[in-house]
Amino acid sequence: MTANDIFERLIHLSDNGDESTGKYDIPDNREYRYRLLAITNVLLSEVYPYSDTCKREAGKRPALEPLTDFDTEIDLDDYCFNTLVYGVAARMFTDENGNIASFYEQEYERRLAYLMSGAGMVSEAESIEDVYSGGYYDSDGVYHHFTGYFPHNDFGRWA
Repeated sequence: MTANDIFERLIHLSDNGDESTGKYDIPDNREYRYRLLAITNVLLSEVYPYSDTCKREAGKRPALEPLTDFDTEIDLDDYCFNTLVYGVAARMFTDENGNIASFYEQEYERRLAYLMSGAGMVSEAESIEDVYSGGYYDSDGVYHHFTGYFPHNDFGRWA
């Protein structure tokens, strides 16, 4: 993904493209394009630490190189990239339409909280010990654990 991809999604979200040609980079959108890199660079520091592509070093904060053009690849996974688009949209449209900007900000914060919680991430499987299957205490008070076999009755000796 590139800054140009963010720009196209931003203009598509705001419905500001040229309806007859389908192009996004039109004279009416030059101001958005001008401001996009600066806004994106600010928000990258909020989103990047939660990306699967984040490279971490002990004792250092993760950082990306600032974007300087629209064609450089942004090192983010899809979840973070889509979150970033809503953050950029919220800041881009604050002066033009407060209601739309507020919606985008809420969506950005919701998605960022989702990323921060770790939801959607695959965790490793681990085996667990079955501590709830049958067993019984003998006359000496020693617990005998077994599965699938109850020697005294249907429930084992639970008294």
